[in-house]
Amino acid sequence: MLGLLALGPLAAPGALARPLDQVLSTRRLRAGINPTLPPFGTFNERNQIDGFDADIAREIARRMNVELEIVQVGSPDRIPFLQADRIDIVLGAITRTVERALVIDYTQPLHTQSVVVLTKASGTAAPIAAPADLNNPAVRLVQVRGTVGVPWIQANAPRAQVTLLDNYPDTFRALAQGRADAMVDVLESIVVPLRNFQGTPWKVLDQVLASTWVGIGVQKGNYGLRDVLNVILFELHRTGFVEQAWEKWFGEKMKTPVPVNPMF
Repeated sequence: MLGLLALGPLAAPGALARPLDQVLSTRRLRAGINPTLPPFGTFNERNQIDGFDADIAREIARRMNVELEIVQVGSPDRIPFLQADRIDIVLGAITRTVERALVIDYTQPLHTQSVVVLTKASGTAAPIAAPADLNNPAVRLVQVRGTVGVPWIQANAPRAQVTLLDNYPDTFRALAQGRADAMVDVLESIVVPLRNFQGTPWKVLDQVLASTWVGIGVQKGNYGLRDVLNVILFELHRTGFVEQAWEKWFGEKMKTPVPVNPMF
């Protein structure tokens, strides 16, 4: 009970989800997508929500033979929208965690997210060829406060110099201008911002420090819809649709591929 209370507003009861037969009878699937998380979600030139998540949602709707309604959501309101029955499914890099699994149901993984070391091919204070090279007093690390890289550095690179900043643009600027040598973060969060610094010789180390699994969220207990989504996701992975959409929007292959798994 105390654990559920600690979840705060995420654990609040909501309206009953539309079951699968209602989605099919109304021929409408409502997908929550965050357009401020490129390239997962973004606004296109017609001011419509587009991106990797939109491509996936459109293909799911096509295979279900229903119309897709994209609903704009932000990170804080993704789960409340599900619980209030304002959307049927939610995308937007909603990482699978125990806390979230207590209040929503997940499909099988749609994609992964990989924690990596971002550095430069030249111009660093010391050579950086492997994560272990970060644990050097000469290495200058820069991080956004509260991100996944901070505890990793504390545990694995305590000898490095560390500067904590408030936002990603300032962090990338420090790296590009030579005031820092490397950072540790989620690869998918940095791919798009790096494109704003075309003249910098960026280098991402091959080693993956940690991987997280990201599924599609449905309201707790909406097993009929979840099971159909799992079958569709299996087909999207088996046929290469997910990987093709990933390469289209990220410009490279998924760092940690999702294995094709028929068990659902």
